[in-house]
Amino acid sequence: MKIGWINKQKAKRLSDIPQTKEFVSLEEILIIANAPTTNITERRTKAACILMFVSGMRIGALVTLPLKAIDIENRTILQYPSLGVHTKNYKPGKTFLFPIPEIIEKLKEWDEEVRSILSEDGFWFAPLSPETGEIDTKNTKLNDTRVALLRKNMVSWFQKNGIPYHSPHKFRHGHVHYGQSHAKNQADYKAVSQNVMHSSTGITDQFYSNMDDEMKKNRIDSMFS
Repeated sequence: MKIGWINKQKAKRLSDIPQTKEFVSLEEILIIANAPTTNITERRTKAACILMFVSGMRIGALVTLPLKAIDIENRTILQYPSLGVHTKNYKPGKTFLFPIPEIIEKLKEWDEEVRSILSEDGFWFAPLSPETGEIDTKNTKLNDTRVALLRKNMVSWFQKNGIPYHSPHKFRHGHVHYGQSHAKNQADYKAVSQNVMHSSTGITDQFYSNMDDEMKKNRIDSMFS
């Protein structure tokens, strides 16, 4: 056996503390939904955060979503590439918003505001004019900076309001956790999985639904109460 090969080997670090995955909780999204906004950029940012949580959609899909693809009243989103929505692997799917009235109402406020200005072909994550700071009705083209822009807006607004920052994907994690915590049977679990457009519940379990110890304890206690 070569000494050089032996020297390159590293012992696997062992830890008694299991790693849990970060996600946005219901308590946190309620704080976000009720945080103050002072301009249209902040209102758009708040609405985007709420939509990511109640829909579980990816940020790339959200910033490319046309108004005609979203129906807040019926809690339905058409994540269809044929409508211009950028989904992972160009996969089409219909997504349903979780019925959480107190934050759905906040979502409606932005939806009504942007619909009063743009046509059905306009973007729900409405482009803003650099000159006026208001919704730009002439900007109908996508660009590659929209995802980075939303991330930047989130960092700035969270910091301003003293809210701990979570990346956009952690809202998707929160959607799965919240949905599965309300699931009563395997069919419910499957519905949550398909709502985030996974091909199987195994993918959802592997990457999105690790429970922390408190959640695990509460779940077990509820099984026997």
